[in-house]
Order: sequence, then structure tokens, then C-alpha cells
Amino acid sequence: MQNLIRFIRMYHFLLLFLLFQTISATLIINNNSYQNYKILKLTQKYTGYIFSTSQNIKDYFYLKETNKYLAEENAKLLSLINSSHTKRLKESKKSFSYSPAKIINNTTKKRNNYITLNKGRVHGIKEGMGVITLNGVVGIVHSVSEKFSLVMSILNKESSISIRLNKQNNSGSLKWQGFDYTTINAENIPNHVKINIHDTISTNGYSTIFPEGINIGTIKSFNKNSEKGHYDIKVKLFEDFNKLTNVYIMKAMDAFEQLKIENLKNE
Repeated sequence: MQNLIRFIRMYHFLLLFLLFQTISATLIINNNSYQNYKILKLTQKYTGYIFSTSQNIKDYFYLKETNKYLAEENAKLLSLINSSHTKRLKESKKSFSYSPAKIINNTTKKRNNYITLNKGRVHGIKEGMGVITLNGVVGIVHSVSEKFSLVMSILNKESSISIRLNKQNNSGSLKWQGFDYTTINAENIPNHVKINIHDTISTNGYSTIFPEGINIGTIKSFNKNSEKGHYDIKVKLFEDFNKLTNVYIMKAMDAFEQLKIENLKNE
């Protein structure tokens, strides 16, 4: 104990300097999108290997539970193929391919949450691809290294997903306000629209990231905001983000063509 006190006394200026430098760097990264993006890309490759090794050790001890989960997922997928949901995806005239991936790290309690996957550039994964489960939307690929990818979860203040009310067919956006990982906010739904508790919400298919009709959740509560002219809506998510282990990465086959014609329109 005396040696520790003596060490602190000898190097207290250096320790204080390092402490303030760490605090300053943390504030810059958390409050500046550009620096945040650069740091995430720089560290993704190395943290990916660390998380992957850690997850492999866990998988060894929980192999039985993992195999059971995969079997259940495959059964759900076979059911999905013959469901009306799949028919709606075909009717949207947008073609998507799906690539399964395993989660090797996931956060749910931060203001900005990210998910690390065991698939990267060598597997054909690119920035901007959508990520889902059979229960709903998970997020969008933020950055990619050779063998890993970092997903911006919908539980992130920078995330914004285009949505619609299935019953009323009104469009809006999905935004994360923090605190509870089981709920998220639906915004830009006008006050004059008649909505009810338990009304379902899904993707509207306007973007090249997600097709129409991917589940998100149900309305948990709502209030009219007279100042904005829109509802304040809380949505109960179908997916439990605290239990995520496997996801599907989506690639829009016609994304380039859609973006090209939309860019021509804006010129």
C-alpha cells in the first residue's frame, strides 16, 4: 500500500495528464460523428478478432444450446418461405439476397449501440446493407473489415429507419431515444391519423436497404404532440435485442439501379 502511495506521489502529474487526455479523447469521439467513424473503422479489425475468439470459447461450452437455437431458426425460416410475408416481399418487385451471420459482440444499454458480426468484405458484405432476424429489423452495416462487420443497431441515436403503420398505411421514421432496449420511438406520424395500442409497424420499402413489410413491433403507447403536429409513439419491439445471437444480412439486388435513377431525378 505504501509503495502504491509513493508511486502516485512520484508520478501524479503524469497520471493526471493521462487521465485528462483520456477524458478529452472520449468526449471528442462521443460528440463528433467524423472522429467516431474513423476510430470505429480503425479499431474494428482488432476488436473483431478479440470478440471472435471470446465468442468461440463461449460457443464451445454452450454448443448444445447453440445447436438447438440454430435448429429452431431453420424451422422458422422454412415456415417463413411459405408465409404471406414472403409473398408481400415478392410483390414489392425488389429482389434481395440473404447471408446468415453470427453476433460476436452486442451492446444494448449505451446511447449508441453497435453489433459486431463474423462476416466481412471477403463474404461480400458492404456498408449500408440491412440486418434483420426473423422477428424484425436489427440495424444497418456501418463499417466492414476483411472478416468482420460493425452494425449500427436501431438502438442508436444516429439510426433512422423508414417505417409505416400497417393498418393505416401512413409512413414515418424510427428513432431511438435511449433507456429501454425493448422499446423505440416512431416519429412523423400526423395527429389526425387514427391509431390504436397494438397496431403493428413494419418497414415501408422506400429505401434500398430493407424491403417492404419487415416486422418491427407494435404500438405500446402514444400521445398527441400539438407543437409538432405529430404523435409521440412508443413501439414495443418484436425482437429482444438482449438475446440476439444470429442475424441475416440483406443485399438489395437492384439497389444500384434505383439509386442511379433517383440521383438523375435530383440533378
